[in-house]
Amino acid sequence: MNLTQSVKFLLNKRKSKHPPSGDGPAALIPAKRIHPDVRELVARLQSKGYTALVVGGAVRDLLLGRSPKDFDVSTTARPEQVQGLFRNARIIGRRFRLVHLTYPGMTVEVSTFRAPSQRKRGGMIVRDNTYGTPEEDAFRRDFTMNALACDPADGAVIDHVGGLADVREGVIRTITRPHVSLREDPVRMLRAVRFMVRLGFTLESELASAMTGMAGSLARVKRHRLAEETQRFLTKGNAVQIFQTLEQFGLLTPMLGLVPHKWVFAPEALRKPLPLLDPYLKALDRWIAAEQEPPSTTVALLGLVLALARPRIRGMLLGVPAGGRRKPASGLGKLNADLQEMLGNWGLLKGQVAPAMRILAAARSLPRKHGSEQRPVGDPPAGAREAWQLLALLWEQAGLEKGFAARAVREMTGLPVLPIFDHEPRRESARRGRPRRYAPRPARKGQDAPPSRKPGPGRGRNRRAPAPANA
Repeated sequence: MNLTQSVKFLLNKRKSKHPPSGDGPAALIPAKRIHPDVRELVARLQSKGYTALVVGGAVRDLLLGRSPKDFDVSTTARPEQVQGLFRNARIIGRRFRLVHLTYPGMTVEVSTFRAPSQRKRGGMIVRDNTYGTPEEDAFRRDFTMNALACDPADGAVIDHVGGLADVREGVIRTITRPHVSLREDPVRMLRAVRFMVRLGFTLESELASAMTGMAGSLARVKRHRLAEETQRFLTKGNAVQIFQTLEQFGLLTPMLGLVPHKWVFAPEALRKPLPLLDPYLKALDRWIAAEQEPPSTTVALLGLVLALARPRIRGMLLGVPAGGRRKPASGLGKLNADLQEMLGNWGLLKGQVAPAMRILAAARSLPRKHGSEQRPVGDPPAGAREAWQLLALLWEQAGLEKGFAARAVREMTGLPVLPIFDHEPRRESARRGRPRRYAPRPARKGQDAPPSRKPGPGRGRNRRAPAPANA
């Protein structure tokens, strides 16, 4: 970092309300609360002469008495050096070069201590592979509560930015000035809302006012990053509260980015999407609160798209056109191709687009219940389990039967026949206003018609009577 960049960094860095901890540790985390694989990872890096610390949200959650969902480690070792020490490591990312270490049931993310970025475009960070010291790495993070570090060897919490006091007081505060921090990475606004709802923290007043005026900067963020945040919003059981908070700050419409794909979504969804989303989000939260198997992120995102889609498109994709008749709709092939392209452009990863299309295809082929008839279930198609989840969520969203989603999940292993969309009455024939009458076939030549089956009108009148047997 040259002299000019150092001066800019010091000018943007603001004095924290709470001074950082002194020479002695301000808090201790028992080593047994840190996953043994993470302790072994850090110990191996330290044995090779590298500095290694547990950082980020895991330290924050441990201080709050929560169980971290994952662990992040920062070290002075470069990504190639970390990969050389561990056989289960792989390097990912271009904007942030990271190393993922895979363990049974867990993936640990290892990064190198970084300095303030030198690559910016319009104030937004576009590349961040400038390596630095542990203190510089703490000052380049988003919020003070996420800039804490812990050494598993002694459990000491290292605080360079005063984040420990903010965790104790429940305040979300940026390390640099809010407008500078949010301009560097606009996704931090979405993260602030998620932490606010999930942890019950409050936003610093200066940060809240900056978020209100910078919602439009989300348009500069790549769609896949916004889709990743949307997935986190949908699968934690508090989607209704999160989306309502996003709407309050004016972040919901820029985050969804529906305007480029307005041929898919309803016109009212482009202006005010929350009223259309609210029933689906409530159904999703009820599903997760029932302690059943949570839907996959692909199912949750696909349900969000269908909740905002035009009714005709939603019916065609689910195989339920107008009138509730199971009849293939014309133009479905082109619609599938266009939707597949739209999902990729909207932000779904390449590994999620193909499963999403399989789920929709399975939803169209699953058997339904018609009246009291229970049709037998054969071999389930690919994606059938996720298709049942999607249909059950949409059923609960419609408010047709309370608790249907939880009951469907309990029966899902046997692939039950769901009465989905069968609430719509079947229409009569379009040609006649009454059901068609049964007209039996006339008797064959040389045979008498059975008493219960008479020839239909106009049939057999001009036929020659059979000759007598003695003629």
